[in-house]
Amino acid sequence: MDGLPTPGKSMRTVLSALSVLLAVVLAAVAVPALWVERNIVDESGFVRLFSPLREDRGLFDALGASIAATAVSASNVPERLQPAAQELAAGIVDGITRDARFPAAWDETLRESHAANFAPDAPADAVSLELRPLADLVLARVGESLGVDLPESGGLAVQAGSAQQRAALTAAQDAAALSGPLCAGAALSLVLGLLAARRRGVALAWAGLGLLVTAAVLGAGTFLVSSLAGAQAGSGTVSTVFAQRAGQLVADGFAPWNAALALVGAALFVIGGILGARRRRRLARR
Repeated sequence: MDGLPTPGKSMRTVLSALSVLLAVVLAAVAVPALWVERNIVDESGFVRLFSPLREDRGLFDALGASIAATAVSASNVPERLQPAAQELAAGIVDGITRDARFPAAWDETLRESHAANFAPDAPADAVSLELRPLADLVLARVGESLGVDLPESGGLAVQAGSAQQRAALTAAQDAAALSGPLCAGAALSLVLGLLAARRRGVALAWAGLGLLVTAAVLGAGTFLVSSLAGAQAGSGTVSTVFAQRAGQLVADGFAPWNAALALVGAALFVIGGILGARRRRRLARR
């Protein structure tokens, strides 16, 4: 009879198992939510994440038509200068990425786009890119070529995402707001599971295995999102090209976090195995 589990021991085992499972589930939500908070919702993270797009020729081929077609008219260029300005703008847009002022203009474009998309009154049916800084750079180059000072464009927004992507962005923003509580909940659940466990090595091993499975699922999910975004790039429009490039950057940006989650899971699994082996050796010597 001594070898049979008592009700108290059984309750501890159940409590430990449920707590470890809850920790894994919370971690599966907390890690992506924290990444989104640091790299999408946070302005500096957003600029850092999407800054490499300034080297993407395909994106600027798609953006060029929008910039060249509207920058001159939006800036109220005198009518007598408009034909020459339009022609110059088309040529300048083609080589804008080689301008020394372009990196700063692109980063400012990202900052203004972030502000526009995360403002409380942001449109609920689309994602937009605010191209005013790039349009102003084009106009500055046009003015330099014509020998005149041209007024700034005032604003140039283009659609860069659909209503579905807008909804996904809003959901990600909502999840990011809960990243702190989710992380705290995952940590507390794991600690509770270890405190309640009769064999902490087993609890650690199961937690580690759960995190490894979570990392595999998240990795597959980000690959799927990137693949679906890439499939949209065929038409060459701003929204499809931007979705494809942004999807790949998101997948690449999240990969190190997912790898870290997998490493934590592997470490917990190994530590749990070592503790379990030591416990078995101690019991064998008795």
